[in-house]
Amino acid sequence: MLLQPVIGIGTDVRTVLSGPSANALFKAIKFGEVSLLNPILVHCKKSGKSFYVIIHRVTGSLIIDFEPVMPNETPTTAAGSLQSYKYAGKPIARLQSLPCGSIERLCDMMVQEVFELTGYDLVMAYKFHDDEKSRIPILARRLQTQLQLNE
Repeated sequence: MLLQPVIGIGTDVRTVLSGPSANALFKAIKFGEVSLLNPILVHCKKSGKSFYVIIHRVTGSLIIDFEPVMPNETPTTAAGSLQSYKYAGKPIARLQSLPCGSIERLCDMMVQEVFELTGYDLVMAYKFHDDEKSRIPILARRLQTQLQLNE
């Protein structure tokens, strides 16, 4: 029985990824705003399997996520996944940069980001109480929708 090598913290990516994939990863890490480059398509050296690499800078460290490209993904599906991440990357980075301590501020920013990202006419954040009743403390809506509702 062959044992698979353990891959984890401290593993040299050049032992795991193809040469061009490792080079792409190293270039991305050196880039100032690494989240703008996400996701990066890489290939495993031995198996040839493809992965999307998503790099995050968090409190002075780099976190690298590997998401497998599914065999049933067509090139257009994969391209759509890449484009979706490109759209969501900046809002996610803005949310992550918020200081801790204010759930209201987080909800407000989340509503605004979803509103801008999706183009929906109305985006709401619900607050649920212990008695299961809810209220809408934060919402964003387009003016023309509000006017149409009042007609």
